[in-house]
Amino acid sequence: MRRHDGDAGRDDGQRGARSLSATQKSYLKGYYNFDMVGSPNGGYFINRITSTTAAPLKAYWDSLNIQPEENVEGQGRSDDYPFQQAGIATSGYATGASARKTTTQASKWGGTANSAYDSCYRNAGQCSALQGGGEGPRGEGRQGPSRAVDVTWAGGGTVTTCGAKGSSGSPEASRRTQRDIVAAGHVETKNACGADVRPGQPPADRGEAGTHPGVARSARSAEGIPAIHGGGGSQHRSCDTASNINATILNRSADGVAYAIWQLAVGGTPTNDFAVAVSPTAGSVARGATTIATVSTTTTSGNAQTVNLSATGAPSGVTVSFSPSSVTSGGSATMTVSASATAATGTFTVTVTGTGSVSHSATYGLTVTGAGGCAGGQLIGNSSFESGTTPWTATSGVITNSTGQAARTGSYKAWLDGYGSTHTDTLSQSVTVPAGCASYTLAFWLHIDTAETTSSTAYDRLTVQVGTTTLATYSNLNAATGYAQRTFNMAAYAGQTVTLKFTGVEDSSLQTSFVVDDVTLQAG
Repeated sequence: MRRHDGDAGRDDGQRGARSLSATQKSYLKGYYNFDMVGSPNGGYFINRITSTTAAPLKAYWDSLNIQPEENVEGQGRSDDYPFQQAGIATSGYATGASARKTTTQASKWGGTANSAYDSCYRNAGQCSALQGGGEGPRGEGRQGPSRAVDVTWAGGGTVTTCGAKGSSGSPEASRRTQRDIVAAGHVETKNACGADVRPGQPPADRGEAGTHPGVARSARSAEGIPAIHGGGGSQHRSCDTASNINATILNRSADGVAYAIWQLAVGGTPTNDFAVAVSPTAGSVARGATTIATVSTTTTSGNAQTVNLSATGAPSGVTVSFSPSSVTSGGSATMTVSASATAATGTFTVTVTGTGSVSHSATYGLTVTGAGGCAGGQLIGNSSFESGTTPWTATSGVITNSTGQAARTGSYKAWLDGYGSTHTDTLSQSVTVPAGCASYTLAFWLHIDTAETTSSTAYDRLTVQVGTTTLATYSNLNAATGYAQRTFNMAAYAGQTVTLKFTGVEDSSLQTSFVVDDVTLQAG
């Protein structure tokens, strides 16, 4: 059996999801998974963050200005994945495992940049003294400690477990179980650590209080019961001490869980609502030229709806158009900003408004410059990696002339991952994109080689980003012979200095190599 993040739990989830009848699936209104929610150097991640199911989880963290991100590390690996594949709405919290916290994330959330979210992840030998966890050989059903909350909602009532599970999965004497009692419309709820929770009230943030790192609180109604589950095949510890876990993150995860369940089970039918965002949030255009941005919408509650897009605040001589002009919430449109030869110059704020059953807006900072003139050309330095590492910034060994993987041209290329063990490689370069050009095209050649045998699961991934925007994600499922060219329109970044970044994340076994060569950004 293949072992990696939550393997045993995922296998159980696959069996459970496959065994559900159509009637049971209709009764099981949702599935929430909370994995690694006490990582000492953790971040704030949500599975399928833009989905309707994730909306209450995100809403609670948004109320604390936490700015959560998509759980990229856990995609296709978390325990809720088989339920998603079975057509059951899923989401969940995670705080990271062996991947490393970026400088941006450390600035936003605190903690240590360039260090693993959880250095104990799959390292029982190092951390067993800290966690009291058993260690043993891989593939024998025993793994290192996992800071996961172990909570399950079932059709016949709510069972919440507090305590440690042994390496074999059987409960130890310290395990305590409490069952919610539902009678005559009354819900009596306690969390796993014994604290009372009053249904019908969203919890206040306990992240900084450090009172007790409570496990997710629960409430249920007479209709549809959401299911929540924590952890996978790893050893679980609940109600741990702050010396072993990040109590702030665990508390906030527990409070967010309680709020989400309160919304789903007690809060009634949500109103239809959505959100609007513009990416990038600012841009520059020269007289006689155009620039573009992406307007994205998200269904935040209720059902998706038609959203009509409009813009105000553009200066004289500048027009703003959308394609398409209306979207179903959850969709996106391209915003084109065109400046005439006589457009007013300066810096302006354009307000983009989406109108449906309600209206929401986002702002776009627009700078209009004088007469155009494209200072274009090929903008990427050392595009074929033949001149050493400058101006690239890369993980050690990424830029190499090793014969293990062939370069497309010359001798050097960027080889990310390929270790067959848990590993993350990065490659990045800052580039200034001039304004006033007619076209901007990013291109690179990519070869993916893998030892993975699956035809359905993305275990290893390469993410391509410009700034904070993800352009594409590739995986072991995209493996092919030879190189293939990938191209992207970069007009949205005209007049900006941005960072182009490749991030390769490999799981614990069976190598996947992401080999990049001949990277260009052509403006003309």
